[in-house]
Amino acid sequence: PPLARPPPAESAPCGAGGAGLVAPTFGPDGSLYAVASESGDIVSVANAGVFPLLNTGGNPTAVCFAEGALYVCDWAHRAILCRGSDGVLSEFVREYEGRDLLGPSGMTTDAKGNIYFTDSGPLGETTLGERGGSVFSISRDGQLLQPLALGTLSHPCGLALAPRGGALYVCELLANRLLRFVQRPAGVWHCSVYFQFSGGLGPSAVACDEDGHVYVALFDFAGHGSGQGRVAVLSPQGTLVKEIACPGGAEVSGIALDPAGGALIVTDASTSRVHRLAI
Repeated sequence: PPLARPPPAESAPCGAGGAGLVAPTFGPDGSLYAVASESGDIVSVANAGVFPLLNTGGNPTAVCFAEGALYVCDWAHRAILCRGSDGVLSEFVREYEGRDLLGPSGMTTDAKGNIYFTDSGPLGETTLGERGGSVFSISRDGQLLQPLALGTLSHPCGLALAPRGGALYVCELLANRLLRFVQRPAGVWHCSVYFQFSGGLGPSAVACDEDGHVYVALFDFAGHGSGQGRVAVLSPQGTLVKEIACPGGAEVSGIALDPAGGALIVTDASTSRVHRLAI
């Protein structure tokens, strides 16, 4: 059954509340959702407020919709959870070849219903010295779990597909860089460094528009550096076009492009606020 939600906001979608807001995403009906990772809630953002809809009993980090179902990455459960048409939240993926996942962090889906996710565990579980993070894909029917990068990354987190599915962009937070995965031929993935950042902790989330521009949320710990949140805008060729200053703190934890156009939705974990920025 669909998630219950408050009536749509008359004003631009933004809000405050929850605990440790991350991973804004738009549902198939155009409603805005996010994750309150510290409280375990999946929330709806509307009427300048945040409204809990579902609690995982853990530490959710991302949410997406595919084939009429709701999928949730959860560090505490070390699994991807699924809420299908029966309304029951259950484990969808927990292990690969007999080994438990570290804890999925970010997730996205393509037009065919295939799911892509990063597996990093909580911050510090995979580091520059212990590169254990991975990127996986799950087939639409859930029968094939394929690693794109296995145990080689330093806290991979947010990810996004290019407009026409030509590339998958992955944030590698602790290496302070954005990776690009490309299939050539089908089923064979090649990874390269798309952009190397400097300063702050690293990129936490990424989104792509229809023109091929890539928007990258740059995360830093509150109280360090300038204290100003930033989103980098990269050209389709991978060059830095500009940086967008974000209201709130430096812990920019998620971004999403408004499907209506002209706006970027940004979450800040330190202030537990959702902002709508004109672009």
